[in-house]
Amino acid sequence: MAQPKLDAEKITSPIQLMAAWFVMLILLSGVLLTAASQIEKPDWAAGYLVIFCSIIVIAVIACVTLMLTKFRPHLQDGKEYAEWLKDQNTYSEGIRLENTSPIKAVVKTSSDPEEGPEVSNPNEVRISVLDAVGGIDIVEKLKNLDFNADIYKSKNPSGQSTLDSIIKNQGIWIGHRVPPEIAIRAIKEALRIWPDLQYIHISGDRNEPPDYVNDQVFIGGANSAVDRYKIRKWSTSELEALNENISLGEFHALARAKYS
Repeated sequence: MAQPKLDAEKITSPIQLMAAWFVMLILLSGVLLTAASQIEKPDWAAGYLVIFCSIIVIAVIACVTLMLTKFRPHLQDGKEYAEWLKDQNTYSEGIRLENTSPIKAVVKTSSDPEEGPEVSNPNEVRISVLDAVGGIDIVEKLKNLDFNADIYKSKNPSGQSTLDSIIKNQGIWIGHRVPPEIAIRAIKEALRIWPDLQYIHISGDRNEPPDYVNDQVFIGGANSAVDRYKIRKWSTSELEALNENISLGEFHALARAKYS
């Protein structure tokens, strides 16, 4: 009987990797049971192999069940997984608005370690605001300041947009390359309407987001992500006291000082 074969080059997604587990399980179980049927001495060896095979089968089935239930979203391909993260209010969507006036700011864009961290081109920075009460007002204020801003509408499982409560979405996600001048000015404008904003997270500090996220600010990040990342609160006075002229490295250091 032909044995199943594994071609590592063709395994390109988590679902395929899980299927490969089953193929390996079949191969390993076949080897163990065949060996058990042929062993005569010592007497306990055959039984040991059968028991070991049973344990492996149960363990693999348990792991697959867990992956298909609790971790099902993580089995998606990269693009679909990024979409899922976006709908969890972890990242804003990766579409830049056209025909918006660039914010006037002078920042260095060198990635030379001796000159400091890499910084976005101001024209590429996008600010997304959660679709909650007051969100449109924030977007209008930001646009009046020549920011590239828009409303982000989260979606429920049916694909319909939902109006969220800012009380449950008090996070501010800041892309790793966003200049402090842009991020801090946006935060201060948002605080005028949403004083309940309390948390800052630098995107990419706890995981590896899509590259476009590094050039974005998302106002209204889910508190569930805040709890997961273990971020401590900023007071309104601390946020308002942020200096727009600090360096990117200093700004990131301030944000990370609030990580637990």
